[in-house]
Amino acid sequence: MPTSSFWRDNRVTLTAGAAAVALAALVRFVIPYEREITSLWMLLVKLTPQIAAVVAVAWLDVAWARRFRLHLVALPAIFLAFLCYFVPMTFMTALDMVDGTAVFEDLYLHVVVFVPFMIVALVLSYRLGGGSREGALRIGAASTILQMSGLEDLMAVLMNSRLDGIPEVWDWAHHMTVRLGHPASRGEAYAFIAVHVVLAIAVLVLPRRVFARLRRRRAE
Repeated sequence: MPTSSFWRDNRVTLTAGAAAVALAALVRFVIPYEREITSLWMLLVKLTPQIAAVVAVAWLDVAWARRFRLHLVALPAIFLAFLCYFVPMTFMTALDMVDGTAVFEDLYLHVVVFVPFMIVALVLSYRLGGGSREGALRIGAASTILQMSGLEDLMAVLMNSRLDGIPEVWDWAHHMTVRLGHPASRGEAYAFIAVHVVLAIAVLVLPRRVFARLRRRRAE
């Protein structure tokens, strides 16, 4: 395949992929790498690597990928990343916490990397399996909305046997605080989660013509 043809067919994927790598390096090594999110701007910056990666995957030329059997390389590589990094790192971090040499933040930051990796991996699997560009974007967008919905916070509270009921104030949920302007009350957290779940469902099931109509209205 000529180089010019390869670039033409995959220019969005290559550009967005390079941006995803650069943004991931920025998030990991330049800006403060900590659990607390101090501003809406910081939250958006931390989301940019996975958004760029989803765009890169969505614009992947499937014919090119199949020609080079990319699925036989990329998908086993993703599995090996889970098996050889995320699984043992989770075990080691948990053991360090038991020994008292680490704090909860270490495990939290590990999971913060794991979740976006999983989202991109699922979108890539869909795309390499012949899924449409629109479908890849819908899955990536809906998954990101659910990631930011607070569902995980709710389930963590429900599974925490140390707590006596659901807290009245969710002051640990920084991704809610920076968008609401204050720590969410229990009722606000429920509403916050519900709105995000509805948005995610809408992204997945609304017909294409609805999005096209919205774009036309914005252009007018």
